Amino acid sequence: MNVKSFLTISSAILLLSGCSEDAENHGGKDPINIELSPVEIRLAEENQVFGMDFLAAVLAEDRDKDNVVISPLSLNMALAMVWNGAAGETRTAIQQAMGMSDYQPEEVNAYFKKLNEALLKTDPSTKLALANSIWAKKGFPFKESFFDVNRQWYNAKVSELDFSDPKSVNTINQWCSDNTNGLIKKMIDEIPGDMVMYLMNALYFKGIWSEGCKFDTKNTKDADFRKENGETVKVKMMNQTGNQPYYADETLSLTSLPYGNGAFRMIFMLPGSGVSFNEMVKRLQAPDYLTGCLRQVSMREVNLFIPRFKIEYDINLKQPLADLGMEIAFNPFLADFSGMSDKQLFISEAKQKTYIKVNEEGTEAAAVTSIGINESAGPPPQPVTFRTDRPFLFMIQEQSSGVILFMGKIGQAME
Repeated sequence: MNVKSFLTISSAILLLSGCSEDAENHGGKDPINIELSPVEIRLAEENQVFGMDFLAAVLAEDRDKDNVVISPLSLNMALAMVWNGAAGETRTAIQQAMGMSDYQPEEVNAYFKKLNEALLKTDPSTKLALANSIWAKKGFPFKESFFDVNRQWYNAKVSELDFSDPKSVNTINQWCSDNTNGLIKKMIDEIPGDMVMYLMNALYFKGIWSEGCKFDTKNTKDADFRKENGETVKVKMMNQTGNQPYYADETLSLTSLPYGNGAFRMIFMLPGSGVSFNEMVKRLQAPDYLTGCLRQVSMREVNLFIPRFKIEYDINLKQPLADLGMEIAFNPFLADFSGMSDKQLFISEAKQKTYIKVNEEGTEAAAVTSIGINESAGPPPQPVTFRTDRPFLFMIQEQSSGVILFMGKIGQAME
């Protein structure tokens, strides 16, 4: 697939005017197409699948939650910075978890650098902020080359902090707040004694629905919303009717609304009749399915009902990332981050906090992804031999109380 065809597919839903036909949908200048090289096209397609895989892993981990909000882009940026310090099987595992094929470092880093810069320019009417940071324990022997590559490609702010000073927690949390417009004020509660580094990405978005696509508050009514378990709850349901991109098949139906000049859109997807939400997500994990759906949209008059919603969400990413193939990176003895330091390092924590608010005016959203790096306690313990070929003591104990039910000595094995 060439650049032109990719832009046609990925932008198909953007190229169609929507909502009121006689309204100006542009919030000023026309959107700027982000020109991608053939390698970057493949990366973009793989990142799209990664987003669905990431969502499926989070849904499996947090299956009791009604509302889940994640940021694949924020996680991708943070993982890419970590990837720059990984080697061997650990590097391969992170790459596979991100859904990336075998690329050269310059190709991956150039792709994220392009996104970091281009996304900020494509719609002046939409507020977008992307920021990366690395917080290193003062005095720890990190390799300057690791910091340099992330400064160069990710514009990462690199700071040394005294992790034993309680003020360092406030410093890191203030950075998170500053780069999410105050929506995510507290990412860490304390810095564990064995923590040596935090790598963070912050993402902020605020978009106003395009002219002609805004909801009239007079049309917002109380309505029923049926949860997966069949329970019905009351919501504030927004409503509008207009010409909008639309697609439907046996798996799902979708439509979308543009923000500002149309560079950004919110896509809404509903499972088809008899299809569960998780089944829809599984179908969306297929490499070409989503782009195929977007390619086939057509303009239809859509009577759109969307509930107002506001969600604050946080998730421990350790298990989802392990499920995506990154388990080795969390192993204190097997992880290989020799690109960061000659010390034995591993990922001790990975988490993401998100916020989103959708109302009649538009959408405000934020995410912070944090990856914590620890120093391993030492080499893996060697196997020991325990051979009871001489007198030994035995006991049968209830673990929670410590009560010993039986104990004794075996001086001669008899049957």
